[in-house]
Parts: sequence; structure tokens; C-alpha cells
Amino acid sequence: MSRSSNGKTGKRLRLFKRREDDLLERSFRSCPGCHADVHVFADVCRHCGGTLETALAG
Repeated sequence: MSRSSNGKTGKRLRLFKRREDDLLERSFRSCPGCHADVHVFADVCRHCGGTLETALAG
């Protein structure tokens, strides 16, 4: 008999809580001109055409 046929579908024991991945949030920043989300490595905003300053870590 398989485990899925025991009538306890949807009730699993979770030992580790899954964390939200913020990689997607860290990949974008706000354009100072139009406040649209742009990629962190973009040089020019594709919405307004404004020049973006590259922020360097460190």
C-alpha cells in the first residue's frame, strides 16, 4: 500500500520552515526618473530612457 492512499493527503510534517527568497527583490531597483522597477545592472531605464547610476558594493 502506498503512502498517498492513507487518507492523510495535505497534512505533512514540516521540520524546516521554507524561507521566502528575496533574490528577485534584490535584482531590481527603482528608477529615479519614473520610479519604475529596473534591473540592478541596467545603464538606461527602458521606461523613460533616463540614465541610471551603477551602485557598487563596498
